[in-house]
Amino acid sequence: MGVAEAGKPRLPTGRLGYGVLVWFRDARGHAIMAEIRSSKAVMTEHSSFPAQALFEPQSVAVVGVPRGPKVGQIFLQALLHPGYKGRIYPINPNADEIMGLRCYASISALPETPDLAILVVGSDTAIEVIGECADRGVKAAALFTAGFSEAGMDEGRQRQERLLAAARRGARPVRILGPNCMALYVPKTGLAMFPNMPSEAGSIAFVSQSGSLCTFVAGGGYARGLAFSKVISIGNQADLNASDFFEYLADDPETEVVGSYLEGVRDGRRFFRALERCAVRKPVVIWKAGRTDSGARAANSHTGALAGQHEVWSAMLRQVGALTAHDMDELLDLLVACRHVPRGSGRRVAILAGPGGPAVSASDACEENGLELPRLSTGTQEVLRGIIPMAGTSVRNPVDMGLVMLGAAEMYYRATEAAALDPNVDAILAIGGSAGAESLASYTAAMQEIAQRTGKPIMQSSVGGEMPFERVFADHGIATFGSPERALWAYARVTGHAP
Repeated sequence: MGVAEAGKPRLPTGRLGYGVLVWFRDARGHAIMAEIRSSKAVMTEHSSFPAQALFEPQSVAVVGVPRGPKVGQIFLQALLHPGYKGRIYPINPNADEIMGLRCYASISALPETPDLAILVVGSDTAIEVIGECADRGVKAAALFTAGFSEAGMDEGRQRQERLLAAARRGARPVRILGPNCMALYVPKTGLAMFPNMPSEAGSIAFVSQSGSLCTFVAGGGYARGLAFSKVISIGNQADLNASDFFEYLADDPETEVVGSYLEGVRDGRRFFRALERCAVRKPVVIWKAGRTDSGARAANSHTGALAGQHEVWSAMLRQVGALTAHDMDELLDLLVACRHVPRGSGRRVAILAGPGGPAVSASDACEENGLELPRLSTGTQEVLRGIIPMAGTSVRNPVDMGLVMLGAAEMYYRATEAAALDPNVDAILAIGGSAGAESLASYTAAMQEIAQRTGKPIMQSSVGGEMPFERVFADHGIATFGSPERALWAYARVTGHAP
């Protein structure tokens, strides 16, 4: 992996029509300048970003809703459950009513101009419908429809050009999300991609070229105590693209952390500037796929993306200060850490563990991730001796809590308090020993009070595998992880101590 040079890259004005130059070092330490190439952006009306129509539409038309239980019905069901707050217009010329809602024959037959249209029709029909949306003045359209540039054939690319031409034929262009996308999940307004998605709004935004990953991240994140402000499926990025959304999210007051799954970008220079601007304002986590030749080919067939060189991407992400994930576990771990761990937290970690083996492994993980295992003060060790049984335990760091059958919750939070009050400690990781359901409320409340009083982040991990009661911990400001190693890996990267 290349390491970015200090300072910002110099972007030429004449030699390159598009792309972004990034400095990195190769394996021999030589400085190399390389370019993230991208395909030309097709529409450039960036000032017309339709934020209200996408995130707070007053009305939504779902075009092509089938009468029977087919895939297209999912989008209508998603608006009904958990409950979109605006007006819904199903469009199907062969139906009078679908799922209790009056059906209309076309966009032009609607009693009002919808802010947002969601299309679940075939690719050729989609072009006609987008033209109708342009004539009617629809501000934005999200296309589940596939069969465009992602097909990798001239016919699909030409079809996508016709789609964009149809979008521009009105007085103002219809801004297109997708095609080949799952639209939007905005809990605040009730927009959703699938029925029964969580209705709780939060401060995490997620931008993804994969529609299915949007739902997996939203569901997996919810299980770990994350709630989302906006989840955006961008698909092929024929018009609205990653740069548009990073520019918007940089200033979005409802978003504190931004995550993203990307396979490739359009307009590399603009993407670099948008990502840099966003990463300066709030934590950004990027899961970049298509890192290998095989992955790049798969990305091209999935969304028509040009993946770019992995070394250049890595250097660019490091240069702008974005965090890098390589899979969904890493993505969620980093989002959890961003949500609960202050960026300026120190590298000295106190580890409290019942089982000895995981404590030793966590000690290795500390050093491997650029963290320190500080010596606890004499006073702290004395306090711990009054809390922890003498036999088979240790009050040094890592603190061996021993096998506790009764009163584990009280012992853990008392030991956590002692470690947090130590001036040599910046953060605490408690491994195992979490409370059962009967004492969970008092345990998490006590941990939260300690973290707030001392200003030091507290993390809780299982020995390995699923961490129980994650949402309860998260509601009390405690980051949870599936293993000590994952906790320390994420902590080191969010705090900037990773090597």
